[in-house]
Amino acid sequence: MDNTNKMRLLIAEDEYLERQAIRLILERAGEPFEVVGEARNGRQAVYLAKDLQPDIVLLDIKMPGMDGLSAARDIRNILPSSAIIFLTAYNEFDYAQEALRIGVVDYLLKPIRAQELVEVLKNTRLQLLREREEQEERKKIQEQLAEALPWLRVNLGLSLIWGLWEERSAVERQARLAKLDVLPRVAFGVCMENRLEDNPAVLTRFELLRYQLQGLVEEALSRHPCGICLPISDRMLIGLWGSREPEQEQCLCCLANDIIETAADKLSLGVTVGLARFCEDISQLPRAAWEAQAAAHLGMFYLGPERVVHVDELEHKVDRDGGVYTAREKELLEVLRSGDVEKIRQVFREFLISVFDNPSADLYLIKARLMGVLVAYSRSMGHMGDQDEEMIQVYNKFARQLSLCHSVEEMESWLMELVLAGNSYSGDQGGKPVTEAIKRALAYIHENYQRELSLTDLLRVIFLSPGYFSRAFKEQVGCTFSDYVLRLRIEKAKKLLVETDLPVGEVARQVGYPDPNYFSRVFSRAIGMSPSRYRQM
Repeated sequence: MDNTNKMRLLIAEDEYLERQAIRLILERAGEPFEVVGEARNGRQAVYLAKDLQPDIVLLDIKMPGMDGLSAARDIRNILPSSAIIFLTAYNEFDYAQEALRIGVVDYLLKPIRAQELVEVLKNTRLQLLREREEQEERKKIQEQLAEALPWLRVNLGLSLIWGLWEERSAVERQARLAKLDVLPRVAFGVCMENRLEDNPAVLTRFELLRYQLQGLVEEALSRHPCGICLPISDRMLIGLWGSREPEQEQCLCCLANDIIETAADKLSLGVTVGLARFCEDISQLPRAAWEAQAAAHLGMFYLGPERVVHVDELEHKVDRDGGVYTAREKELLEVLRSGDVEKIRQVFREFLISVFDNPSADLYLIKARLMGVLVAYSRSMGHMGDQDEEMIQVYNKFARQLSLCHSVEEMESWLMELVLAGNSYSGDQGGKPVTEAIKRALAYIHENYQRELSLTDLLRVIFLSPGYFSRAFKEQVGCTFSDYVLRLRIEKAKKLLVETDLPVGEVARQVGYPDPNYFSRVFSRAIGMSPSRYRQM
């Protein structure tokens, strides 16, 4: 007999001979069933079911005292995953109906035929095994989801603050998987005070503090319907928050103060929390993340730790407390607006000299002051309003890039990219026209037209968003990027067809079309005749 996944049976039957007959049938069948108990009435059946925990209960409907129907209801409450099979000599419709309502798996009429009983039990066993496998699979999925929950939340949070989502329904589905009851409505930044020294022990302690602070923020957020904590850089965390409470701004301020007090009490660590404006829609979260990071970073370096700073009061607060921008920073802002690359390099180096006059100066201080320059520059270029959500995403990327700079040279390159992005956007609003970025784009196209060329590859080189670049390119060049590439390739092909004896297929390859047939179709549409005909003409 196969004892694998043996099923435990309880027989509830008031007739002794009937119980013995069932035992004999099962012994002769040789199937993996074990009779673990016998009951003479319904009350005893309920008691034994609770005590023995059988997989299958064979239950006579008509028994003295508590009948089988009543016993089945109680057993179903005690053992919801067990299978109940009714045995009865009465073929009445009411019994069958009630059996279905209780959830009985089958209904056998007496006298019971051995083959029929064995078949019913075998089918019931297979059904129970399938249900257990499905239950085990569901349990594994739930365990995997629980393990993946931190990753799911971080993935959702990053897609929201970077604007990397397309359909709101997909965001809502991810939020449900991440066990978030509501979508976030605001962002806040948590900036750690600087404790870095050129000492491995101190660095290790700082890494531990950063990990502990993230856990502290996550614990504070866990008490809200939506709370996501994102480590953005070595000293900055971004929190996304949402609530159904009526006084949301007051609740957010309480959360911020709670984080500050808990970090001081439990970690002896000073942090500054920067608050963004609330969002009407999740599409505004990239702006909110940018505001939160800027407020926390600037608040820490110009006001000190253990402060809550709202982005709307930032400039007023820091100006009142001594002024944010030195003469060098103001000069740097002016040349950034001008777009003069060489002048920017010169003023940036003078700015560095002024920073390093401070004995305690380090890269973090430079980053903090450049963050202030970035905020002031974005506002002076008119890019901080709600109507400029796309550009907010660009400045948000610049804020992230600045936090990842590890040398003065990287910061200088960062500034060059910043002025190109800022001036390119102002060009399509009637300001200074784009020059340097488009020149670089055209040079890149002419150098790479012979291979597969995509707008994505180009934007990685000049660091502009697709929308800004497309508008600026069309203004400056007079056509779209794809039209320009097409015209350039056709002109190069015409020259090769006239000046060389290369086969048409080779001409196609040399101008960026690996498929000669496709090249012929493109050429014919552009010129009005095939490449071969053009060569003859």
